[in-house]
Amino acid sequence: MKYLRFLQNGNIRYGLLEKDNIIREVVGDIFNNHKNTENIYSLSEITFLPPCVPTKIIAVGLNYFEHANEVRMKIPDEPLIFMKPPSTLIAHNDNIIYPKMSKQLDYEAELAVIIKNRIKNIEPEDVSKNILGYTCFNDVTARDLQKKDGQWTRAKSFDTFAPIGPFISTELNPDNLQIKLYKNGQLMQDSS
Repeated sequence: MKYLRFLQNGNIRYGLLEKDNIIREVVGDIFNNHKNTENIYSLSEITFLPPCVPTKIIAVGLNYFEHANEVRMKIPDEPLIFMKPPSTLIAHNDNIIYPKMSKQLDYEAELAVIIKNRIKNIEPEDVSKNILGYTCFNDVTARDLQKKDGQWTRAKSFDTFAPIGPFISTELNPDNLQIKLYKNGQLMQDSS
């Protein structure tokens, strides 16, 4: 299934993408309990919104060896965890706002894991049953500010620095995915 969140006639709705790019509206909690309605829309009738509204965005830095080498950073022994505020989220096809204080914005195509339950201290074998699905994510970074500050909060936390979506795919196998990023139609990132 592919879930989405969208605006239609001024109302925020959730839906499922069906065949022929038809969206079936759903009501209730897409994370645990929802029902399909009879309401259907075409993609041309809606405006995409971020597919979910998280309370926090937890990210792992330097998770691509190629990118770490490109920015001349050592791969850490332990995962490098950082957070982005929810105000960074924007929808598929929304514009990224270039902050005046930065001269170098970089894209970082990522796979977002959408967690459906509150989790803490769980066993590795229990992780998958707490995942709703996966979606596209761009971890936009003001690279010059990241280098200048020595830490990542400011460089990754500007409003619009987290384009996401448009869909949460529940049937995607994250192992060995090809992740590509295009900027103005040109392929800029292609990795797995």
